[in-house]
Amino acid sequence: MSVQSEFKSFMRDVEKQILKMDKELRDQAADVVVAEIRQSLENPTGDTPKTVTGNLKKGLAKKNGKWSSIVGFKSPARHAALVEFGGDLVTHGKKISGGRKPHPFLKPAFERKQGEIIRILSQSRTE
Repeated sequence: MSVQSEFKSFMRDVEKQILKMDKELRDQAADVVVAEIRQSLENPTGDTPKTVTGNLKKGLAKKNGKWSSIVGFKSPARHAALVEFGGDLVTHGKKISGGRKPHPFLKPAFERKQGEIIRILSQSRTE
């Protein structure tokens, strides 16, 4: 085996280690966000509507991919964006409900944990 091929093999191993470490840290950061959202749904304060939190809690989901971690909602909480941002409920091009006020719960939860998320994600670059 030549020095060049040994180096390439070494670099591939290093890249795999970095991807694995970054994925673990992204997963950890996503867990922090999910826990904070779950906490805000279990103990609604301020603008968070108490009547819709059941399905939101059931539908809260996290998906980890090779390059990213996503926190979002699946069934039965597909209405999460409507709760967060407000707006009209439209089905098949027909407005069936309107004028819903926004009740943000995602953005405040993320903002409360932003410093911790940055600290977690910056570990991969400092260690």
